[in-house]
Amino acid sequence: MTGAAQAERRLAFVAEWYQAEAAIIRTFLVTYFVADEAVEVFDQRSKKTFLRRTKIPELTQRDFFVGSKINVFGRQFDIVDYADESTRSNLAKYRKRGFVLLKNNMWHKHLGKFLKTLINNKININNGQMVQFTPKMVTQFLSGKPKNEVVSSVLMNELLAGPAISMELIGDNVVEIMIACVKYKGPDGVNDSSSVKLSSSLEELFEQEDVRYGIYCPATEEDVAIDLKFFFEDRLSIMKECLFKNSTLAIIKPHSIKDGLLGDIVDEILANGFNVTAMRMILMARINCEEFYEVYRGILPEYIPMVAQLASGVCMCLEIVSADPGKSSYGEFRTFCGPMDPEIAKLLRPHTLRAKFGKSKVLNAIHCTDLPDDTNLELQYMFKILD
Repeated sequence: MTGAAQAERRLAFVAEWYQAEAAIIRTFLVTYFVADEAVEVFDQRSKKTFLRRTKIPELTQRDFFVGSKINVFGRQFDIVDYADESTRSNLAKYRKRGFVLLKNNMWHKHLGKFLKTLINNKININNGQMVQFTPKMVTQFLSGKPKNEVVSSVLMNELLAGPAISMELIGDNVVEIMIACVKYKGPDGVNDSSSVKLSSSLEELFEQEDVRYGIYCPATEEDVAIDLKFFFEDRLSIMKECLFKNSTLAIIKPHSIKDGLLGDIVDEILANGFNVTAMRMILMARINCEEFYEVYRGILPEYIPMVAQLASGVCMCLEIVSADPGKSSYGEFRTFCGPMDPEIAKLLRPHTLRAKFGKSKVLNAIHCTDLPDDTNLELQYMFKILD
């Protein structure tokens, strides 16, 4: 491709924005220019340019695919389709959506390793939440699945055994890869030669029976769409509620997720005496980020860039509980996160999360509740107030 052709390369998408005041969904044309990493937004109803070609540092090419959510100067757009055949042919066969459900007995042991392995294989986590099934919800979930009474009965019991974690995946051939993973029989087993060839890290993870049998994933793109709708669009009140008792909030920041550190941070948390009792991934509107960080306004000079960072992409919210019920979850976890400034953390507390994964005061990997009286307030804001 010549330099001139590369300079003109663009990706075009149909995006929707929900206008709360009028309670209507408006449609926009969102164009991403690859060469200068700029974004242009055109309002298809008014036939006017909403945003002229502008570079937005928080957005990169990997943020643009069907199914993603992006923040453009405080306005959240849902990308719902390709706007031209060129973009469709460039991305449709690569940036596929997948779905996986981690059963209770599996994620308690392997969540961090599972996330790290997928991310290292260029399968990204686009959405996720911890869910709590009721018998009625399990029946609804299984209603469209192939009729096998034995399999359905076992799966129903597994899903009722405790909280599960549902995830939307994005990656090349992700549906085929996940099916090959659950069919993998280990290096000494008889494996399906027609399956996608797995990387050594995926083989190492899925040769463990409790991992292989500890997940559910759909076999076709059509089934993926059905499952994603059930868990993330139908609003069935399936997300597990917080304990709100000796617990605290952690937010894995967007820059950490974009840098591929989600699995590493979750692994560190679970390996150091903490349990996760609620989880959700969310793209926060800028106004919500300002409201959440309101306590820092006028106190921290980093307030404005902190808001911009939190609004720049999807974050993961976790309710954290100390594995030792006799200890304060708030105090233990705040100490484990370390000082706000990663440079200070590296000097004084090199084993803390911010020392290991932080870059600066703003890009410090993780938010934790700073005041003990704010733990339930922050948890309620992230898990109840924000929709």
